[in-house]
Amino acid sequence: MPDYNRRATVYWWTVVVLGLAVLAHAVQHVAALPPRAWMHLAGGTVLAMLAGLVPVRIPRSTNSFTAGEIFIFLLLLLDGPQAAAIASACEAAVGSYRTSRRWTSRIASPAMAAVAMFSAGSLLHAALDALKRHGLDSDGLLLAGAVCFALAYFVINTVMVTMVARLKSNEPLRLRSFIDSFGWLGVAYAGNASVASFLYLSFRNSGIVVVVAAVPIIVILLTTGHYFFRREEAEEAVRKAREQQAAQRQMLENARHAGMAEIATNVLHNVGNVLNSVNVSAELIGAKVRDSESAGLARAVALMDAHAHDLGDYITGDPRGRLLPGYLKQLAQALAEERQGIADELAALTKSVKHIKEIVATQQSYAGASSVIEEVQITDLVEDALRIDTGGLADHRVSVVRAFAPVPLLMLDKHRVLLILVNLIGNARFAMKGAPGAHHQLTLRVDVAPDGTLEVAVSDTGEGIPAENLTRIFAHGFTTKKDGHGFGLHSCVLAAREMGGTLVAHSDGPGLGATFTLKLPLQAPTESSAP
Repeated sequence: MPDYNRRATVYWWTVVVLGLAVLAHAVQHVAALPPRAWMHLAGGTVLAMLAGLVPVRIPRSTNSFTAGEIFIFLLLLLDGPQAAAIASACEAAVGSYRTSRRWTSRIASPAMAAVAMFSAGSLLHAALDALKRHGLDSDGLLLAGAVCFALAYFVINTVMVTMVARLKSNEPLRLRSFIDSFGWLGVAYAGNASVASFLYLSFRNSGIVVVVAAVPIIVILLTTGHYFFRREEAEEAVRKAREQQAAQRQMLENARHAGMAEIATNVLHNVGNVLNSVNVSAELIGAKVRDSESAGLARAVALMDAHAHDLGDYITGDPRGRLLPGYLKQLAQALAEERQGIADELAALTKSVKHIKEIVATQQSYAGASSVIEEVQITDLVEDALRIDTGGLADHRVSVVRAFAPVPLLMLDKHRVLLILVNLIGNARFAMKGAPGAHHQLTLRVDVAPDGTLEVAVSDTGEGIPAENLTRIFAHGFTTKKDGHGFGLHSCVLAAREMGGTLVAHSDGPGLGATFTLKLPLQAPTESSAP
Protein backbone atom coordinates (compact mmCIF):
# COMPACT_ATOMS: atom_id res chain seq x y z
CA MET A 1 0.00 0.00 0.00
CA PRO A 2 2.53 2.60 -1.04
CA ASP A 3 -0.04 5.40 -1.49
CA TYR A 4 -2.12 4.62 1.65
CA ASN A 5 -1.74 6.83 4.70
CA ARG A 6 -2.17 5.48 8.23
CA ARG A 7 -5.91 6.13 8.44
CA ALA A 8 -6.61 4.56 5.05
CA THR A 9 -4.51 1.51 5.95
CA VAL A 10 -6.32 0.98 9.26
CA TYR A 11 -9.68 1.36 7.54
CA TRP A 12 -8.74 -1.10 4.76
CA TRP A 13 -7.65 -3.79 7.21
CA THR A 14 -10.74 -3.23 9.39
CA VAL A 15 -13.09 -3.64 6.43
CA VAL A 16 -11.28 -6.72 5.10
CA VAL A 17 -11.28 -8.47 8.50
CA LEU A 18 -14.94 -7.58 9.07
CA GLY A 19 -15.83 -8.84 5.59
CA LEU A 20 -14.03 -12.14 6.19
CA ALA A 21 -15.93 -12.54 9.48
CA VAL A 22 -19.26 -11.90 7.72
CA LEU A 23 -18.45 -14.39 4.95
CA ALA A 24 -17.36 -17.03 7.47
CA HIS A 25 -20.63 -16.58 9.35
CA ALA A 26 -22.59 -16.69 6.09
CA VAL A 27 -20.94 -19.91 4.92
CA GLN A 28 -21.61 -21.54 8.29
CA HIS A 29 -25.24 -20.46 8.17
CA VAL A 30 -25.83 -21.56 4.56
CA ALA A 31 -24.23 -24.94 5.26
CA ALA A 32 -27.05 -25.63 7.70
CA LEU A 33 -29.78 -24.87 5.13
CA PRO A 34 -31.51 -27.55 3.04
CA PRO A 35 -30.06 -28.51 -0.36
CA ARG A 36 -32.71 -26.46 -2.13
CA ALA A 37 -31.20 -23.29 -0.64
CA TRP A 38 -27.76 -24.41 -1.85
CA MET A 39 -29.13 -24.69 -5.36
CA HIS A 40 -30.68 -21.22 -5.07
CA LEU A 41 -27.34 -19.83 -3.90
CA ALA A 42 -25.34 -21.54 -6.67
CA GLY A 43 -27.72 -20.48 -9.43
CA GLY A 44 -28.16 -16.91 -8.17
CA THR A 45 -24.42 -16.45 -7.64
CA VAL A 46 -23.54 -17.70 -11.11
CA LEU A 47 -26.17 -15.44 -12.70
CA ALA A 48 -24.98 -12.44 -10.66
CA MET A 49 -21.34 -13.04 -11.67
CA LEU A 50 -22.26 -13.44 -15.34
CA ALA A 51 -24.32 -10.25 -15.21
CA GLY A 52 -21.34 -8.49 -13.64
CA LEU A 53 -19.45 -8.97 -16.90
CA VAL A 54 -22.01 -6.86 -18.80
CA PRO A 55 -22.42 -3.54 -16.93
CA VAL A 56 -24.91 -0.89 -17.97
CA ARG A 57 -23.39 2.58 -17.90
CA ILE A 58 -25.59 5.30 -16.45
CA PRO A 59 -25.90 8.06 -19.10
CA ARG A 60 -23.68 11.15 -18.58
CA SER A 61 -21.97 9.45 -15.67
CA THR A 62 -18.88 7.36 -14.96
CA ASN A 63 -20.95 4.94 -12.85
CA SER A 64 -22.58 1.71 -13.99
CA PHE A 65 -24.80 -1.02 -12.59
CA THR A 66 -25.41 -4.66 -13.47
CA ALA A 67 -28.35 -7.03 -13.44
CA GLY A 68 -26.53 -9.08 -10.82
CA GLU A 69 -28.22 -7.15 -7.99
CA ILE A 70 -31.59 -8.52 -9.14
CA PHE A 71 -30.53 -12.11 -8.43
CA ILE A 72 -28.70 -11.13 -5.23
CA PHE A 73 -31.78 -9.30 -3.92
CA LEU A 74 -33.89 -12.32 -4.89
CA LEU A 75 -31.55 -14.56 -2.87
CA LEU A 76 -31.95 -12.18 0.06
CA LEU A 77 -35.73 -12.57 -0.01
CA LEU A 78 -35.57 -16.33 -0.55
CA ASP A 79 -32.77 -17.50 1.75
CA GLY A 80 -31.76 -14.57 3.96
CA PRO A 81 -28.91 -12.03 4.22
CA GLN A 82 -26.21 -14.70 4.61
CA ALA A 83 -26.83 -16.18 1.15
CA ALA A 84 -27.11 -12.70 -0.35
CA ALA A 85 -23.81 -11.66 1.28
CA ILE A 86 -21.97 -14.59 -0.36
CA ALA A 87 -23.46 -13.84 -3.78
CA SER A 88 -22.76 -10.12 -3.39
CA ALA A 89 -19.10 -10.80 -2.54
CA CYS A 90 -18.71 -13.01 -5.62
CA GLU A 91 -20.35 -10.46 -7.89
CA ALA A 92 -18.13 -7.67 -6.44
CA ALA A 93 -15.04 -9.83 -7.05
CA VAL A 94 -15.93 -10.08 -10.75
CA GLY A 95 -16.57 -6.34 -10.95
CA SER A 96 -13.30 -5.40 -9.23
CA TYR A 97 -11.27 -7.71 -11.47
CA ARG A 98 -12.97 -6.13 -14.48
CA THR A 99 -12.41 -2.50 -13.44
CA SER A 100 -9.21 -2.43 -11.36
CA ARG A 101 -5.70 -3.89 -11.35
CA ARG A 102 -4.96 -2.98 -7.74
CA TRP A 103 -4.88 -5.99 -5.42
CA THR A 104 -6.11 -3.79 -2.59
CA SER A 105 -9.34 -3.09 -4.51
CA ARG A 106 -9.77 -6.70 -5.59
CA ILE A 107 -9.60 -7.82 -1.95
CA ALA A 108 -11.54 -5.00 -0.32
CA SER A 109 -14.45 -4.77 -2.79
CA PRO A 110 -15.89 -8.26 -2.05
CA ALA A 111 -15.44 -7.66 1.70
CA MET A 112 -17.26 -4.33 1.52
CA ALA A 113 -20.08 -5.80 -0.57
CA ALA A 114 -20.53 -8.65 1.92
CA VAL A 115 -20.63 -6.28 4.92
CA ALA A 116 -23.05 -3.86 3.20
CA MET A 117 -25.38 -6.65 2.01
CA PHE A 118 -25.41 -8.45 5.34
CA SER A 119 -26.08 -5.21 7.24
CA ALA A 120 -28.85 -3.90 4.98
CA GLY A 121 -30.33 -7.37 4.41
CA SER A 122 -30.51 -8.08 8.15
CA LEU A 123 -32.36 -4.80 8.64
CA LEU A 124 -34.83 -5.74 5.88
CA HIS A 125 -35.54 -9.20 7.33
CA ALA A 126 -35.91 -7.77 10.81
CA ALA A 127 -38.42 -5.20 9.47
CA LEU A 128 -40.39 -7.82 7.51
CA ASP A 129 -40.53 -10.14 10.55
CA ALA A 130 -41.79 -7.28 12.69
CA LEU A 131 -44.53 -6.48 10.16
CA LYS A 132 -45.51 -10.16 10.00
CA ARG A 133 -45.81 -10.36 13.77
CA HIS A 134 -48.19 -7.41 13.71
CA GLY A 135 -50.26 -8.87 10.88
CA LEU A 136 -49.10 -6.35 8.33
CA ASP A 137 -47.67 -8.87 5.88
CA SER A 138 -48.57 -7.60 2.36
CA ASP A 139 -47.05 -7.48 -1.09
CA GLY A 140 -47.07 -3.68 -1.15
CA LEU A 141 -45.14 -3.44 2.11
CA LEU A 142 -42.71 -6.07 0.83
CA LEU A 143 -42.05 -3.98 -2.28
CA ALA A 144 -41.62 -0.79 -0.24
CA GLY A 145 -39.32 -2.57 2.18
CA ALA A 146 -37.20 -3.95 -0.69
CA VAL A 147 -36.80 -0.47 -2.19
CA CYS A 148 -35.76 0.98 1.19
CA PHE A 149 -33.32 -1.91 1.65
CA ALA A 150 -31.81 -1.31 -1.79
CA LEU A 151 -31.26 2.36 -0.99
CA ALA A 152 -29.69 1.46 2.37
CA TYR A 153 -27.44 -1.11 0.69
CA PHE A 154 -26.46 1.42 -1.96
CA VAL A 155 -25.56 4.06 0.64
CA ILE A 156 -23.59 1.68 2.88
CA ASN A 157 -21.69 0.05 0.02
CA THR A 158 -20.92 3.29 -1.83
CA VAL A 159 -19.77 5.09 1.31
CA MET A 160 -17.53 2.18 2.24
CA VAL A 161 -16.01 2.01 -1.27
CA THR A 162 -15.34 5.76 -1.54
CA MET A 163 -14.05 6.03 2.04
CA VAL A 164 -10.56 4.85 1.10
CA ALA A 165 -10.04 7.65 -1.42
CA ARG A 166 -11.42 10.25 1.00
CA LEU A 167 -9.14 9.04 3.80
CA LYS A 168 -6.10 9.15 1.51
CA SER A 169 -6.86 12.75 0.53
CA ASN A 170 -8.30 13.78 3.94
CA GLU A 171 -11.49 14.82 2.20
CA PRO A 172 -14.76 14.84 4.19
CA LEU A 173 -18.01 13.33 2.90
CA ARG A 174 -20.20 15.99 1.31
CA LEU A 175 -23.83 14.96 0.89
CA ARG A 176 -24.48 17.19 -2.13
CA SER A 177 -21.51 15.94 -4.13
CA PHE A 178 -22.31 12.36 -3.08
CA ILE A 179 -25.86 12.64 -4.44
CA ASP A 180 -24.65 14.39 -7.62
CA SER A 181 -22.10 11.64 -8.26
CA PHE A 182 -24.06 8.53 -7.27
CA GLY A 183 -27.75 9.54 -7.19
CA TRP A 184 -28.71 7.71 -10.36
CA LEU A 185 -26.89 4.63 -9.13
CA GLY A 186 -29.22 4.56 -6.10
CA VAL A 187 -32.21 4.77 -8.44
CA ALA A 188 -30.83 1.80 -10.42
CA TYR A 189 -30.44 -0.23 -7.20
CA ALA A 190 -34.03 0.60 -6.23
CA GLY A 191 -35.22 -0.54 -9.67
CA ASN A 192 -33.31 -3.82 -9.32
CA ALA A 193 -34.90 -4.36 -5.90
CA SER A 194 -38.37 -3.79 -7.40
CA VAL A 195 -37.73 -6.38 -10.13
CA ALA A 196 -36.40 -8.85 -7.55
CA SER A 197 -39.52 -8.32 -5.41
CA PHE A 198 -41.82 -9.10 -8.34
CA LEU A 199 -39.78 -12.23 -9.11
CA TYR A 200 -39.98 -13.29 -5.47
CA LEU A 201 -43.76 -12.83 -5.40
CA SER A 202 -44.09 -14.75 -8.67
CA PHE A 203 -41.87 -17.53 -7.31
CA ARG A 204 -43.94 -17.72 -4.13
CA ASN A 205 -47.16 -18.03 -6.14
CA SER A 206 -46.06 -20.02 -9.19
CA GLY A 207 -42.75 -21.66 -8.39
CA ILE A 208 -39.30 -21.61 -9.96
CA VAL A 209 -40.67 -21.80 -13.54
CA VAL A 210 -41.59 -18.11 -13.53
CA VAL A 211 -38.12 -17.11 -12.36
CA VAL A 212 -36.44 -19.30 -14.96
CA ALA A 213 -38.64 -17.80 -17.69
CA ALA A 214 -37.90 -14.27 -16.51
CA VAL A 215 -34.11 -14.71 -16.57
CA PRO A 216 -33.69 -14.59 -20.40
CA ILE A 217 -36.06 -11.60 -20.59
CA ILE A 218 -33.98 -9.74 -18.02
CA VAL A 219 -30.77 -10.68 -19.81
CA ILE A 220 -32.12 -9.48 -23.16
CA LEU A 221 -33.37 -6.17 -21.74
CA LEU A 222 -30.17 -5.42 -19.88
CA THR A 223 -27.95 -6.49 -22.76
CA THR A 224 -29.96 -4.22 -25.06
CA GLY A 225 -29.59 -1.41 -22.55
CA HIS A 226 -25.86 -2.08 -22.29
CA TYR A 227 -25.25 -1.85 -26.02
CA PHE A 228 -27.65 1.09 -26.42
CA PHE A 229 -25.78 3.13 -23.83
CA ARG A 230 -22.45 2.02 -25.27
CA ARG A 231 -23.57 3.34 -28.63
CA GLU A 232 -24.71 6.56 -26.98
CA GLU A 233 -21.29 6.83 -25.33
CA ALA A 234 -19.53 6.22 -28.64
CA GLU A 235 -21.61 8.90 -30.38
CA GLU A 236 -20.99 11.30 -27.50
CA ALA A 237 -17.26 10.59 -27.68
CA VAL A 238 -17.25 11.26 -31.44
CA ARG A 239 -19.17 14.50 -30.93
CA LYS A 240 -16.77 15.67 -28.22
CA ALA A 241 -13.79 14.72 -30.37
CA ARG A 242 -15.16 16.79 -33.26
CA GLU A 243 -15.84 19.72 -30.94
CA GLN A 244 -12.34 19.41 -29.52
CA GLN A 245 -10.81 19.34 -33.00
CA ALA A 246 -12.84 22.39 -34.00
CA ALA A 247 -11.81 24.19 -30.82
CA GLN A 248 -8.17 23.24 -31.41
CA ARG A 249 -8.32 24.52 -34.99
CA GLN A 250 -9.85 27.77 -33.75
CA MET A 251 -7.21 28.05 -31.04
CA LEU A 252 -4.45 27.47 -33.56
CA GLU A 253 -5.93 30.12 -35.83
CA ASN A 254 -6.20 32.55 -32.92
CA ALA A 255 -2.64 31.72 -31.92
CA ARG A 256 -1.47 32.39 -35.48
CA HIS A 257 -3.21 35.75 -35.53
CA ALA A 258 -1.73 36.55 -32.13
CA GLY A 259 1.70 35.56 -33.41
CA MET A 260 1.28 37.76 -36.48
CA ALA A 261 0.30 40.63 -34.19
CA GLU A 262 3.37 39.87 -32.08
CA ILE A 263 5.62 40.14 -35.12
CA ALA A 264 3.88 43.34 -36.23
CA THR A 265 4.37 44.78 -32.73
CA ASN A 266 8.07 43.93 -32.88
CA VAL A 267 8.32 45.52 -36.33
CA LEU A 268 6.66 48.72 -35.15
CA HIS A 269 8.80 48.77 -32.01
CA ASN A 270 12.04 48.43 -33.95
CA VAL A 271 10.98 50.85 -36.67
CA GLY A 272 10.31 53.30 -33.85
CA ASN A 273 13.79 52.69 -32.46
CA VAL A 274 15.37 53.40 -35.84
CA LEU A 275 13.17 56.48 -36.33
CA ASN A 276 14.68 57.85 -33.14
CA SER A 277 18.08 57.63 -34.83
CA VAL A 278 16.64 59.28 -37.95
CA ASN A 279 15.26 62.10 -35.83
CA VAL A 280 18.60 62.61 -34.04
CA SER A 281 20.52 62.71 -37.34
CA ALA A 282 18.03 65.15 -38.87
CA GLU A 283 18.26 67.45 -35.85
CA LEU A 284 22.08 67.39 -35.95
CA ILE A 285 22.10 68.22 -39.68
CA GLY A 286 19.63 71.05 -39.07
CA ALA A 287 21.73 72.43 -36.22
CA LYS A 288 24.91 72.32 -38.34
CA VAL A 289 23.17 74.12 -41.19
CA ARG A 290 21.78 76.79 -38.84
CA ASP A 291 25.17 77.34 -37.20
CA SER A 292 27.16 76.96 -40.41
CA GLU A 293 30.45 78.89 -40.79
CA SER A 294 29.32 79.89 -44.29
CA ALA A 295 27.99 83.13 -42.74
CA GLY A 296 31.62 84.11 -41.98
CA LEU A 297 32.50 83.51 -45.61
CA ALA A 298 29.80 85.97 -46.65
CA ARG A 299 31.17 88.60 -44.29
CA ALA A 300 34.72 88.08 -45.65
CA VAL A 301 33.47 88.42 -49.24
CA ALA A 302 31.60 91.62 -48.34
CA LEU A 303 34.77 93.04 -46.76
CA MET A 304 36.78 92.22 -49.88
CA ASP A 305 34.11 93.85 -52.11
CA ALA A 306 34.33 97.01 -50.02
CA HIS A 307 38.08 97.25 -50.73
CA ALA A 308 38.02 96.01 -54.28
CA HIS A 309 39.82 99.19 -55.57
CA ASP A 310 42.74 98.84 -53.11
CA LEU A 311 42.52 95.17 -52.16
CA GLY A 312 46.28 94.61 -52.33
CA ASP A 313 47.11 97.57 -50.09
CA TYR A 314 44.29 96.58 -47.75
CA ILE A 315 45.57 93.03 -47.28
CA THR A 316 49.21 94.13 -46.84
CA GLY A 317 48.88 97.43 -45.07
CA ASP A 318 45.65 97.44 -43.06
CA PRO A 319 45.82 95.54 -39.70
CA ARG A 320 42.37 94.03 -40.30
CA GLY A 321 43.18 93.23 -43.88
CA ARG A 322 46.32 91.35 -42.90
CA LEU A 323 44.08 88.99 -40.81
CA LEU A 324 41.85 88.18 -43.79
CA PRO A 325 44.02 85.49 -45.47
CA GLY A 326 44.48 83.59 -42.18
CA TYR A 327 40.77 83.88 -41.47
CA LEU A 328 39.91 82.50 -44.91
CA LYS A 329 42.28 79.60 -44.35
CA GLN A 330 40.67 78.75 -40.99
CA LEU A 331 37.23 79.22 -42.53
CA ALA A 332 38.04 76.79 -45.34
CA GLN A 333 39.17 74.21 -42.78
CA ALA A 334 36.04 74.74 -40.67
CA LEU A 335 33.78 74.45 -43.70
CA ALA A 336 35.53 71.23 -44.71
CA GLU A 337 34.98 69.76 -41.24
CA GLU A 338 31.39 70.97 -41.28
CA ARG A 339 30.85 69.35 -44.66
CA GLN A 340 32.33 66.09 -43.42
CA GLY A 341 30.12 66.15 -40.32
CA ILE A 342 27.00 66.74 -42.41
CA ALA A 343 28.08 63.98 -44.80
CA ASP A 344 28.56 61.60 -41.86
CA GLU A 345 25.13 62.37 -40.45
CA LEU A 346 23.57 61.99 -43.91
CA ALA A 347 25.25 58.60 -44.20
CA ALA A 348 23.84 57.59 -40.80
CA LEU A 349 20.44 58.91 -41.84
CA THR A 350 20.58 56.95 -45.09
CA LYS A 351 21.65 53.84 -43.19
CA SER A 352 18.74 54.22 -40.75
CA VAL A 353 16.24 54.67 -43.59
CA LYS A 354 17.68 51.60 -45.31
CA HIS A 355 17.38 49.70 -42.04
CA ILE A 356 13.68 50.64 -41.82
CA LYS A 357 13.19 49.46 -45.40
CA GLU A 358 14.86 46.13 -44.56
CA ILE A 359 12.68 45.59 -41.46
CA VAL A 360 9.49 46.39 -43.36
CA ALA A 361 10.55 44.34 -46.39
CA THR A 362 11.33 41.34 -44.20
CA GLN A 363 7.90 41.54 -42.56
CA GLN A 364 6.15 42.00 -45.91
CA SER A 365 7.85 38.90 -47.28
CA TYR A 366 6.06 36.87 -44.61
CA ALA A 367 2.83 38.85 -44.22
CA GLY A 368 1.00 36.93 -46.90
CA ALA A 369 2.37 33.52 -45.99
CA SER A 370 -0.06 31.04 -44.46
CA SER A 371 1.20 27.55 -43.73
CA VAL A 372 3.30 27.35 -46.88
CA ILE A 373 5.88 24.56 -46.84
CA GLU A 374 8.91 25.43 -48.92
CA GLU A 375 12.63 24.78 -49.08
CA VAL A 376 14.50 27.24 -46.86
CA GLN A 377 17.84 27.68 -45.12
CA ILE A 378 17.14 27.85 -41.41
CA THR A 379 20.07 30.21 -40.78
CA ASP A 380 18.49 32.69 -43.19
CA LEU A 381 15.32 32.63 -41.13
CA VAL A 382 17.35 33.25 -37.98
CA GLU A 383 19.02 36.23 -39.64
CA ASP A 384 15.62 37.55 -40.75
CA ALA A 385 14.33 37.31 -37.17
CA LEU A 386 17.45 39.13 -35.95
CA ARG A 387 16.96 41.82 -38.61
CA ILE A 388 13.43 42.42 -37.33
CA ASP A 389 14.70 42.81 -33.75
CA THR A 390 18.14 44.33 -34.33
CA GLY A 391 17.10 47.79 -33.14
CA GLY A 392 15.87 46.44 -29.81
CA LEU A 393 19.03 44.41 -29.27
CA ALA A 394 21.28 47.38 -30.03
CA ASP A 395 19.33 49.55 -27.62
CA HIS A 396 20.16 47.24 -24.75
CA ARG A 397 23.83 46.70 -25.63
CA VAL A 398 23.43 43.01 -26.43
CA SER A 399 26.10 41.15 -28.36
CA VAL A 400 24.90 38.37 -30.65
CA VAL A 401 26.84 35.12 -30.92
CA ARG A 402 26.01 32.84 -33.84
CA ALA A 403 26.82 29.15 -33.48
CA PHE A 404 25.54 27.81 -36.78
CA ALA A 405 26.45 24.26 -37.73
CA PRO A 406 26.15 23.24 -41.40
CA VAL A 407 22.48 22.42 -41.97
CA PRO A 408 21.03 21.40 -45.34
CA LEU A 409 18.08 23.10 -46.98
CA LEU A 410 14.89 22.00 -45.23
CA MET A 411 11.21 21.93 -46.08
CA LEU A 412 9.72 24.25 -43.43
CA ASP A 413 6.78 26.54 -42.82
CA LYS A 414 8.66 29.85 -43.03
CA HIS A 415 5.91 31.94 -41.43
CA ARG A 416 5.52 29.76 -38.35
CA VAL A 417 9.26 29.35 -37.83
CA LEU A 418 9.76 33.12 -38.08
CA LEU A 419 6.88 33.66 -35.65
CA ILE A 420 8.65 31.46 -33.10
CA LEU A 421 12.11 32.96 -33.62
CA VAL A 422 10.93 36.58 -33.37
CA ASN A 423 9.06 35.77 -30.17
CA LEU A 424 12.05 33.98 -28.63
CA ILE A 425 14.51 36.74 -29.54
CA GLY A 426 12.11 39.42 -28.27
CA ASN A 427 11.59 37.57 -24.99
CA ALA A 428 15.36 37.14 -24.58
CA ARG A 429 15.82 40.87 -25.12
CA PHE A 430 13.17 41.64 -22.51
CA ALA A 431 14.76 39.20 -20.03
CA MET A 432 18.19 40.80 -20.47
CA LYS A 433 16.74 44.30 -20.20
CA GLY A 434 15.53 43.51 -16.68
CA ALA A 435 18.73 41.76 -15.57
CA PRO A 436 21.65 43.58 -13.91
CA GLY A 437 24.81 44.15 -15.88
CA ALA A 438 25.95 46.65 -18.49
CA HIS A 439 26.38 44.11 -21.24
CA HIS A 440 24.59 40.89 -22.16
CA GLN A 441 24.96 38.14 -24.72
CA LEU A 442 22.40 36.46 -26.96
CA THR A 443 23.53 33.09 -28.35
CA LEU A 444 21.79 31.56 -31.35
CA ARG A 445 22.61 27.91 -32.03
CA VAL A 446 21.53 25.88 -35.05
CA ASP A 447 22.40 22.20 -35.30
CA VAL A 448 21.10 18.76 -36.18
CA ALA A 449 20.51 16.70 -33.02
CA PRO A 450 21.68 13.07 -32.69
CA ASP A 451 18.06 11.91 -33.07
CA GLY A 452 17.95 13.45 -36.53
CA THR A 453 15.88 16.54 -35.68
CA LEU A 454 16.66 20.19 -36.31
CA GLU A 455 17.51 22.14 -33.15
CA VAL A 456 17.38 25.93 -32.92
CA ALA A 457 18.32 27.25 -29.48
CA VAL A 458 18.02 30.84 -28.25
CA SER A 459 20.07 31.46 -25.07
CA ASP A 460 20.27 34.68 -23.06
CA THR A 461 22.07 35.98 -19.98
CA GLY A 462 18.91 37.53 -18.57
CA GLU A 463 16.69 37.17 -15.54
CA GLY A 464 16.31 33.38 -15.74
CA ILE A 465 13.17 31.36 -15.02
CA PRO A 466 12.10 29.79 -11.70
CA ALA A 467 11.71 26.01 -11.87
CA GLU A 468 7.97 26.17 -11.19
CA ASN A 469 7.44 28.39 -14.26
CA LEU A 470 9.36 26.33 -16.83
CA THR A 471 6.14 24.76 -18.11
CA ARG A 472 3.66 27.44 -17.00
CA ILE A 473 5.24 30.01 -19.31
CA PHE A 474 3.74 28.16 -22.29
CA ALA A 475 0.19 28.30 -20.87
CA HIS A 476 -2.33 30.60 -22.53
CA GLY A 477 -2.52 33.92 -20.67
CA PHE A 478 0.53 33.37 -18.46
CA THR A 479 3.00 36.26 -18.58
CA THR A 480 5.57 37.96 -16.37
CA LYS A 481 5.45 41.23 -18.32
CA LYS A 482 3.42 44.10 -16.88
CA ASP A 483 1.92 44.88 -20.29
CA GLY A 484 2.04 41.29 -21.60
CA HIS A 485 -0.95 39.28 -22.78
CA GLY A 486 0.41 35.72 -22.51
CA PHE A 487 -0.10 34.85 -26.20
CA GLY A 488 3.51 34.82 -27.41
CA LEU A 489 5.01 31.61 -26.05
CA HIS A 490 1.62 29.88 -26.16
CA SER A 491 1.31 30.63 -29.87
CA CYS A 492 4.92 29.47 -30.35
CA VAL A 493 4.38 26.08 -28.72
CA LEU A 494 1.17 25.58 -30.73
CA ALA A 495 2.99 26.48 -33.95
CA ALA A 496 5.79 24.05 -33.08
CA ARG A 497 3.27 21.26 -32.49
CA GLU A 498 1.55 22.07 -35.79
CA MET A 499 4.86 21.45 -37.51
CA GLY A 500 5.39 18.17 -35.64
CA GLY A 501 8.03 19.64 -33.33
CA THR A 502 8.46 20.77 -29.74
CA LEU A 503 9.47 23.90 -27.87
CA VAL A 504 11.01 23.56 -24.41
CA ALA A 505 12.60 25.94 -21.92
CA HIS A 506 15.56 25.42 -19.62
CA SER A 507 16.99 27.65 -16.90
CA ASP A 508 19.27 27.01 -13.96
CA GLY A 509 17.23 29.49 -11.96
CA PRO A 510 16.62 33.22 -11.44
CA GLY A 511 19.50 35.40 -12.59
CA LEU A 512 21.15 32.58 -14.55
CA GLY A 513 19.65 33.16 -17.98
CA ALA A 514 17.48 30.82 -20.02
CA THR A 515 17.55 28.70 -23.16
CA PHE A 516 14.58 27.99 -25.42
CA THR A 517 15.06 25.07 -27.80
CA LEU A 518 12.91 24.54 -30.87
CA LYS A 519 13.08 21.01 -32.29
CA LEU A 520 11.62 20.31 -35.72
CA PRO A 521 11.61 17.22 -37.92
CA LEU A 522 13.97 17.47 -40.86
CA GLN A 523 11.06 16.54 -43.11
CA ALA A 524 8.01 18.74 -42.56
CA PRO A 525 4.74 16.85 -41.94
CA THR A 526 2.09 16.99 -44.61
CA GLU A 527 -1.16 18.80 -43.92
CA SER A 528 -3.04 15.56 -43.40
CA SER A 529 -0.56 14.22 -40.90
CA ALA A 530 -0.08 17.42 -38.95
CA PRO A 531 -1.34 17.10 -35.37
